[in-house]
This record gives sequence, C-alpha cells and structure tokens, in this order.
Amino acid sequence: MISVVTVLCYGSGAMICAILTWFRTWNHADVMYVADNDILILITLAASILMFTAILGITGTLLNSRPILATYTLLLWPALISMLAVGYISYKRYAFSLDRKLNFSWSQYYTPLGRLMIQSSLRCCGYYDPLHEATTSNKCYPRTPLPGCKGKLYRFERENLSLVWSTAFSLVSLHLINILVALLCSNHVTNVFGKRITPKQYRLSEQDLKTDAEKIKSYIVEQVRPIYSRASSSTVFREDREERMSLLKDPARLA
Repeated sequence: MISVVTVLCYGSGAMICAILTWFRTWNHADVMYVADNDILILITLAASILMFTAILGITGTLLNSRPILATYTLLLWPALISMLAVGYISYKRYAFSLDRKLNFSWSQYYTPLGRLMIQSSLRCCGYYDPLHEATTSNKCYPRTPLPGCKGKLYRFERENLSLVWSTAFSLVSLHLINILVALLCSNHVTNVFGKRITPKQYRLSEQDLKTDAEKIKSYIVEQVRPIYSRASSSTVFREDREERMSLLKDPARLA
C-alpha cells in the first residue's frame, strides 16, 4: 500500500503541475506553454498513466487480487518509459546547443501569438532586439525601451529544463523500487489472510438466518426445563391446610 501511495503522490504532483501550466496560472507559464509544449504534453501523458496505474494498484491491494496487481505491475512499465522520455528530451534540449535551438524555434516554429505570449510574460520585445522578428503590441514597438528576449528566454529555459529533467530522473529510481515491490506482491505473495471478498456461495442469505434462528430456539427449549417451587413449610401454611382438611371431613360444618 505504501508503494502504491508513492506512485499516486508523484503522479498527482505531475498532473497538478501540468494542469497549472495548461491553464497558465503561475508566473512565466506562458513561456513553457510555447517553448516546451512537447515536454508539457509528455508530462501530462506520464501523469495520467501514473494516476490510472496507482488507482488500479490501490484497488488490487484492497481486494488482495493477484490479477489486478499483475495488471498494475504491467502498467508500471509504460509509466517508466514515459518518465524516461520526459527526462531524456528535457535533458537533451538543456545540454546540447540550447541557444541555437531557441534561435531556430523563434524564427521557424513559434507563431506570432506564441512570440507575443513570451514577450508579455518575460517583458521583452523581439529576439535580439525590437527590430528582430518581434510581434508588435502596445508594449513592443521599434523604439520600445524593452530588451530582446534572447537572454531572458535562455535563462528561463535553462532553469526550467534543469528542474524538469532532474525531477524526472530522480523519480525513476523510486519508480524502479515500486516496480520491484509490485513484482513481489503480484507473483510471490500468496497469503490472503482472509482479506478477499466472501464468495457468493458462502454468503449468508435470509433463509440461512431463519434456519439458524430456529436451531438456536429449539436448543434453548431443550436445555432450559421448567423449575417447580416447593410448598412453604411455615406454620401459617400448615394451620390453613389442617383447617381445610377438617372441613372436608365434616360435611355438617361445611353446611
């Protein structure tokens, strides 16, 4: 259960971060939405797989079902692949010619709306300067005092990509431990300790309860016998008895 809860924790954490980024609720989320859209999609996919796998694992643990736990163990491998994909792509972009990739993406891949979102978030204009492929707005125009976006975008990408790949690779080791625990539980732990759901043929029905009640009632009737009380031996009782006997023997007195 602890292992499954850890899977649920980092899966839920990744999903929360992805949702906050998709809805652009934190500072500079627009930059990641535009510049690292592919990584954001992979994070969302990995978080979805992790959460679904964790829910399945909790179900299998509570029911102590080996088939469900086996399915949970199988789904941990696609989750591992998705985590490695997030870490690998973010590290490759971070470590190899990041400035050239940003320059090429600004010129070839980013749409005017995407450039405008980056400019508004980072408070810059154009790539090198306001005259270099800038999307004009009320704050970005040829004579604006705002600097180009190259330096700010590069620093943000360095920090953001470093955070993404370091977090992904650090969780891989924990995920491998969870896979090992899942393998042990699904394939080798066979003692159920009475935790399974009672099979239908062994469940008590209303007729069974009535039959048991009749057996208990008949047992009580057989075991508990009536106890008769003895007549009192007091003097008052003896005098009253003698008087009644004398009346029965003498009919004249009775008349």
